[in-house]
Order: sequence, then structure tokens, then C-alpha cells
Amino acid sequence: MQLRSGKSERKSGRRIVIDLQKAERGLKEGRQKDVETLCTEVLDERPGHVHALQILAELRIKQKRLDDAMTFIEQASAGEPDSPRTLNLLGRVLNNRDRLAEAEVAFRKAAEGDPEYADAHANLGHVLRRTGRLAEAENAFRHAIRHDREHGLANLSLGAMLYERGLPEQAVPHLQAGLKRELTNRTGQYNLATALHELGRMDEAITAYRRLVAAGDDDPAVYSNLAAALQATGDPELATAGFESALELNPNFGPAAAGLAGILETSGRAEQALALLAPFVRGGDETPSVHVAWAHVLKTLERRNEALVHLAEMIKKPGRPDDTIAAHYVVGEILDEMGEHDRAFAHVRHANRLRHGRYVPVQRERDVERLMATFTRESLAAMPHGSQSDAPVFIVGMPRSGTSLVEQIIATHPRGAGAGELPHVALSAQRIGRYNKSGVPYPECVSLLRERDLKELSSAYLARLFQESERARRITDKMWHNFEHLGFIEMMFANAWVIHCRRNPLDSGLSCYFQSFGTAPPPFASDLGHIGHYYGQYRRLMDHWHEVSGLKILDLDYEALVADQEGESRRIIEFLDLAWDPAVLSFHENPRPVRTASHAQVKRPIYTTSIGRARHYEAHLGPLKEALAAAGYPAESPAAS
Repeated sequence: MQLRSGKSERKSGRRIVIDLQKAERGLKEGRQKDVETLCTEVLDERPGHVHALQILAELRIKQKRLDDAMTFIEQASAGEPDSPRTLNLLGRVLNNRDRLAEAEVAFRKAAEGDPEYADAHANLGHVLRRTGRLAEAENAFRHAIRHDREHGLANLSLGAMLYERGLPEQAVPHLQAGLKRELTNRTGQYNLATALHELGRMDEAITAYRRLVAAGDDDPAVYSNLAAALQATGDPELATAGFESALELNPNFGPAAAGLAGILETSGRAEQALALLAPFVRGGDETPSVHVAWAHVLKTLERRNEALVHLAEMIKKPGRPDDTIAAHYVVGEILDEMGEHDRAFAHVRHANRLRHGRYVPVQRERDVERLMATFTRESLAAMPHGSQSDAPVFIVGMPRSGTSLVEQIIATHPRGAGAGELPHVALSAQRIGRYNKSGVPYPECVSLLRERDLKELSSAYLARLFQESERARRITDKMWHNFEHLGFIEMMFANAWVIHCRRNPLDSGLSCYFQSFGTAPPPFASDLGHIGHYYGQYRRLMDHWHEVSGLKILDLDYEALVADQEGESRRIIEFLDLAWDPAVLSFHENPRPVRTASHAQVKRPIYTTSIGRARHYEAHLGPLKEALAAAGYPAESPAAS
């Protein structure tokens, strides 16, 4: 007894507090043995010590030993019946046993007992979400976050709810905050990856997917989504490997087969794509992307009626709106080719209404104003520069304005090459805006860049560019929206070339409206009025670059190129300071793969049917015409050639 009494003196007071603090740290760090030892020693000295019982109850919950956890909770309740922490632990056990009504009562009592107790509010939100009371759940999660900004459960749950509601931009910050505490939370990582993917922040999405792969994730959806993101960043080889890995994990995984078929089709192997998809289609696979891919390949092979019949069955079936969007786009494209313009427009309009673009005209105007205010003639002259290389050729303009055709012409020249649509400039802009030490966003943060920074950025870009050809004098990047970044491009490559592709705004606007754009469409493209507004802001910005930029810029009209192929091709080649070579007139014979929406068109000689396309849809283009007129660019469809 004397020994125990002496031990009690050594373990009393301050020492017990210190030991329980160690136990709490051990609980967070996963040192379960230490937690067990420390709490048991405290209870040997102080039987019924509430704090020690609470820690052991939490440990048992982590170990999924719920009966033992309840024993400790009951003992703690005997000492402090209204303790918020004990009530919260009780709620967790009840929740794990699916006794949700009782769990809700316990969590509410815990939250009422301590209104700043973030865990109780987060757990209450979790139960409310499980029972379908989403508005109440969101309030509970937000309450928890107000008291703990990086609370794991609250942020991850709220982020998931916002993403499910189609608000990925709002979801991402919460998912990122939650993962600071719950880095290994698989669901949170996957939600973050898919939300970033949907927002077009591909480099971050790829990083998030790769983190899951590195952790040993064997879900084929992770590999398939990673492949789709890699494909969107212009890396078809790695994308192919990703889709193949997904199919190795699950040979029946439809989305991977559809993705791989898309790569085969755009690289000119449509028959091979059809053979890949055939077992899925004939076996009754219900994956929407499989059937859309199947129909798209049939369309490429000019088996249009078969494609329409196949998609008609799919569209009739009830399902999520997102599953039918791509199908309506393909039907619209086929009907357009067949001359059934009103029916074509009806399908495309339906797809665009389902898509819900996130374009905000006022915000777009502000973004353009910020670019113009940042990149002035004076600031560009004073800013540091990166590479002196004159190899990069940036082909810019609205989507569907002839950028693929211009690239194919240049790539057919013996001293030219085409890299396709590279996302690297926009990604670099995003990175320097998010990760500079001063927290200054893009474009204002460019004033913080040093010559060393720009040399690193330009070197990384050139390394990717020269993967296309080490011998070419001019290599194109036809990422159309690089027109936004010509000031930044001038800082990286003062000797770069810019070819600005212009096309009648009604024709290009209609083509944008008809184009699905894959997994990350431009936010303006699903609304004709927004397309017209965006066009006005694009022209406004291009006028600014013409006024302030030191880059060499060639304006090229698509209609002029179609009308005078040789004359305009000579202008392009002369502008790039290359010797004329008549091979460029046979651009359609170039075997290089083209992996954009125009891949089929640039494998044909120049044709005139796309000139004046909008005249077939005059009755539907009122919103586009009104927006163009409001922006100062009234337009009529050019006459067909």
C-alpha cells in the first residue's frame, strides 16, 4: 500500500495532466499502445477519471470495438453526465451502429453544451446528411468550419455536397482544407481530383489522381480519369497507358474502353476503335460513354444511320442528364452533316441546357481589364525576359476558327512541326498565381517574376515543344486561348511568333455551340449569348495586344485562306521567315496524328462547306447576334462558297 501511495503521489496533479496530453497526441498520431498504457496508468491512480475514459473510448472507436467503447462512455457519463465530449463519443458509436435518430440527439446535446465544439457540429452534419436533410447538414458543417477552419470531416463533407450540387469551384477550397487534416482520406482525394478535372485545372487534377495511384489505389476509375486528364494536356501516350492500366484492373471497365477508343479514332484507327468497343456494346454494357464513343466511330466511318439508331435507344432511356449530354451533341453533329438543321439544333440546344455553363460576363470583363492594366506597353518594356528562342509559334483565336488547319499547313513544311494544343502556358500562369510567396494572383503576380524564373518557365516549355521535333525551326502550339496570355508569352519568348486566326463570328460561334469540348468545356460555350459576349472580350483583348505587344502577330482570316489557299499559305510561311515549299499545299497528306476536334477536317483538302454554315441556323441565332452587336461586332453569315 505504501508503494501504491507513493506512486499515486508521483502520478497526481500536473503529471496526470501531462500524461493525458501525451495520450491525446498519441491518439492523433496512431500510437495506440502508448495511449493504452498512459490512460490505464491514470485510471489505476484515479479510477473513474473522465478524461482518461474519454480517450480510451475514442481509441476503441478507432479500433472498431464499439462494445468496449460504450463501456468507457457509460463510465465517463457517470462522472460527468452532460460532458459534450462524452455525448459526442456516444453519438459516434450510435452512428456507427446506424441508430441515427439517437446519434442525432447525442450530437445536438453535445453542440448545445459547447456551441464552439466543431467536432459535434461536424458529426451532427454527417448524420443529417445521411438522413437526407442536406440544408441542415450544410449549416452544421459551416458552423463547424467557423470554429475550426481546417476541420477534416466538415470540410470534406461540405466539399462533397457542393460538388454533388454541380459547384466544383466552391467545393475545391473545402476539399483542400479538409485534406490538410485528412491527407489519406481516399474519398476526399478522389472528389478533389474530379472537381479539379471538371474545372479544367488539369495539372492539379493529375497530381491528385497520381497521389491516389501512389497510395496503391486499385480503382480503374482513378486510372481512367487520370488518363483523360493526361489526354486533355496533350499527352496521348501516357493517356493510352492509363486507359490500358484501367482495363488491366477491370477488363470490363467501359469508361476506359471509351477513352482508349477515342484516342484510336483521332489517330486514324477507327476500325480498331470499333473492334475494341464491340464486345462492350454487344454485351449490353450500360456505360453511356461507351455508346457515345461507338456512335462517334460509326459517324467517322460514315455509318451515320447506324449511329443515330444506336443513340436514339440510349437517349430514350431514363438516366442522369450528364449521361445524355454527349449523346445529344453527337446526334446534333450527324444531323447537321445530313442537312437536317432544325433537328440538329434541337439536340445541341438540349445538350447545352443540360450542361449549365459557369460563365459570368461581368467577371470576364474584369479579367480582361486586369490583363490590360497589367500588360501595358511600358510594363512589357520594363519586365525581364526568359528565352531568346524563336522556335515557338502560338496559333490563337476563338475555338473553331481554323487553328488546326493553320497548324497542319505549318507542320507540313520541312522545317515546321506541330505540337497540338499545349496547356503549358495557362498552367504556368495558374501556378505562379497560386504559389507565389506574396499571395498575389495572376496576372498581377508577373511583376514579381525574375529573369531566372522566366528562364526556368521557358526552358520547361521548350523541352515539351521540342519533343515534336529537334530539327524544326518553327513549332506550333495551337492552344486557342493563349490569346489571353500573350503578355506573359512575350515575357517568356520575346521572339515568338503569333498567328491570330479569325473567322466570321456567327460561323465560329455556332461551331462552338455545336462542339462538346470533352470533359472540361469552356464555360461560355453552352449559351449563344455568352458566346457573343466572350467573342467581344476576346477581340477587345486582341486589339490591346496589337497596340502594346512587341510580338510579331499575323492576322489570318479563315475565309481568305479557304478562298486563296496558296496565297494565304505563302503569307504564313513568309511571316515565319521560312522558304516557300509547295508541300504545304498538300497538308492533308501529312500523316502526323491530329488529336483535336478538327482531326477529320485537316485530313481532307480545303473545302468550302463550312463557310456560311450559320445561314442554315438563322432562325436560332438571335441571342448570338444580339450579344455580338452589343459588343460592337454586328455580324451576318458570309455567303456560301
